[in-house]
Amino acid sequence: MTAKAARQNAILDLLRSRPIHTQAELTAALRQRRLRVTQATVSRDLRELGVVRGPDGGRVRYQPPELPAPASTRLAEVLATYVRSGEAVGTMVVLHTPPGCAPLVASALDRDLLVELAGTVAGDDTIFVQTRSVRGAARFLARLGPRAAPRPLMEVSPR
Repeated sequence: MTAKAARQNAILDLLRSRPIHTQAELTAALRQRRLRVTQATVSRDLRELGVVRGPDGGRVRYQPPELPAPASTRLAEVLATYVRSGEAVGTMVVLHTPPGCAPLVASALDRDLLVELAGTVAGDDTIFVQTRSVRGAARFLARLGPRAAPRPLMEVSPR
C-alpha cells in the first residue's frame, strides 16, 4: 500500500470512528498515528476522497462519503434534507440551506451531473446554481417542489 493510500484509509477510519470538526483536528489525529502530514495534504486528500462537511448538532463536521447508492437517490435525499428554499433569477437558481450545509448540497449537485446544470458555487448557507437556460432553471426548481417557493422579502419600515 502506498503512503497516500495508507493516509487516505486512516482519514476515512478516523472520520467513521469519531466526529472531526476541523482540518487541524484531523491533521493532529493523523500525526498521533505517526503519519507525517500537512494541512495542505489533508485538504487535498479530503477533496479526492469526496469528504463533505455536514451538520452535527450545533456544529459542522467532516463526513466520509456515503456508501454507494444511486446518485439520483442520494441527490434527492440531500435536497429533501438540506434545501430550505430556492428561487430562479434568470438562468441562475439561488438555494438556501442551514448554516454549513451549502457545500454538501453543491457537491451532491455537481456529482449527479444534471443535464440542466452548468455548475455551482457554494458559500456557508447559500448556493448559486448556474443552469444552461431559463427553462433548465424552471425544471430544476420543479425537482425541489414546495421548497422552491421564494422567501418573503423583509419589510423595511420607513424612517
